[in-house]
Amino acid sequence: MKASFKIVLAIFALAISAVSSGAWAADPIVGTWRLVSWSEEETGDKTVHKNFGDNPSGLITFSADGRMMVIFTDPTRKASAAPKATDAEAAQLYRTMVAYAGRYKTDGDKLIQYPEVSWNQAFTGTEQTRFFEVKGDRLQYKTTPFVSPFIGKEMVATLVWERVK
Repeated sequence: MKASFKIVLAIFALAISAVSSGAWAADPIVGTWRLVSWSEEETGDKTVHKNFGDNPSGLITFSADGRMMVIFTDPTRKASAAPKATDAEAAQLYRTMVAYAGRYKTDGDKLIQYPEVSWNQAFTGTEQTRFFEVKGDRLQYKTTPFVSPFIGKEMVATLVWERVK
């Protein structure tokens, strides 16, 4: 009886593993991606802004259970002089990062993110829609128009990510 129980348990474990790995493979954005580029284009006059320069630093992770986390920063940001940042240092550090985490779902080429925590509290509890495309190890997405917290004008942002191996 013990042997048959172990066989049933092993088959059950393999079935769960197959379902889990199938879920990972089913959504092409599942995984961790490194930021390659980020730009914001004004919807009015089409001026392009690269708020964190040509080589921003960042990672985004999408898990098979519908959770995501992202952080990206200006690679030229400076550490505070002491462990406790001054008000000016803290303001500068805040202005040189984007970070949030929460739930996500995809629907065709639409990616909808629901930030539950964020570097910018105005972002928390919102619905963020992007349109994405995965080509090989590249993920690109564009936002719907929004008011940039960096420029204060209506923009569409384009982010390009490369799969982390």
